Amino acid sequence: MPPFSLSRREGIPMPAAERGFTLIELMIVIVVIGILAAIGIPNYLRFYDHAKEGSVKSNMHTFQMAMEDYAAVNDGVYATDAEKAQIKAMIPDGDWPLNPFTGSRLADADVSFGSDPDASGELGANPATSSRYVIKGFGKSALLALTLSNGS
Repeated sequence: MPPFSLSRREGIPMPAAERGFTLIELMIVIVVIGILAAIGIPNYLRFYDHAKEGSVKSNMHTFQMAMEDYAAVNDGVYATDAEKAQIKAMIPDGDWPLNPFTGSRLADADVSFGSDPDASGELGANPATSSRYVIKGFGKSALLALTLSNGS
């Protein structure tokens, strides 16, 4: 005869092999897991988007360094749209950086001179003249608060 113990229900003896969790206990665990997920998933998504915007800011800095390199080689004259290919060549690996929102490399059309960027992950230099530039980046849904310039 198997050993018996008292269950949690009304003192009814149950064999040890038949002990387990009640439906209420399982439902409570599922509700607690659901609450934790409801708190955690939105926070994760917010931090994930924040990290992508941080990557756009890093791309903006890379773009700025290429603009400054171009000016150092060209007697202090900054690049405009006509010199876009030379700027691209001065970026590490000789190509535009990756768009963190799409995972693909930025295309020439994703880096604008003389206009603000208008899609997630894109970069722009506006204004972009031979004596001045202001680099802007587009985050998840709007232009980022960070702008980089040559100080003029």
